[in-house]
Amino acid sequence: MAAALFDEVVKRYDPRLYQMLEPSAGTGAFFRLMPPGSLGVDIDPKGPGIVEADFLERRVESGRPVATIGNPPFGTTSSMAVNFFAHAATMSDVIAFVLPRTFRKRSLQNRLNENFHLVHEQIVPADAFLFMGKPYNVPAVFQIWERRDVARAPHVIETSHPDFAFTTRDEADFAIQRVGARAGRIHHDFERSANAHYFVRVADRSTRAIDRIQRIMRKLDFAAAAQNVAGNPSLAKSEIVALYTAFVTRQLYRKTRWRILLR
Repeated sequence: MAAALFDEVVKRYDPRLYQMLEPSAGTGAFFRLMPPGSLGVDIDPKGPGIVEADFLERRVESGRPVATIGNPPFGTTSSMAVNFFAHAATMSDVIAFVLPRTFRKRSLQNRLNENFHLVHEQIVPADAFLFMGKPYNVPAVFQIWERRDVARAPHVIETSHPDFAFTTRDEADFAIQRVGARAGRIHHDFERSANAHYFVRVADRSTRAIDRIQRIMRKLDFAAAAQNVAGNPSLAKSEIVALYTAFVTRQLYRKTRWRILLR
């Protein structure tokens, strides 16, 4: 897996022009692929040439731009991965990390150094990790971030929409499962746990409008969005709103485009 991901980096950045670094290198999965003169560090190194050091307490000075590539520890709620990214951002021009899928969430990306721009991401295959010598499934994503002089615009996080509201089970028209293997499922069993579900009420109280919005919701890929976590699948209100907004915006664009073509 490391070789395929490293190839994605060298497609974009010539290794000869960069000082390459693998933090939390372990056995050196990426370090072994890097050119001579590269640096691998770990508090408990398991491979030849890897320096025993705490990456979070070390800085790399180089006359060349720095490319930091690796698989940092994830930590609870991605906390360690965020810390590794933040420290790498203080000295790197490129950061290419295997990260918990939480890094796909807009809310987490808004916490990252604003001068880094996401230029590539791909889902890491299931069972790509080893635990006790056996394949182990960890929800992860490989992302490449590039430093630029211009700060990226923060994601706008919307948790409401004029077409519907998140409400109580007593006032809801339908429910959306929030957590678990079936997160994103739409149903009408209002006796289910309020902690595990969102209850949704449509603003327009006509039967036609309620049916229309439920049909739209069923078309949205909530299940995929719920996988953007490091552990148990879960769906945020902002993800529901973002997917719904994108869908109705596309529909409006198509209708407008056809009107223009028919004139």
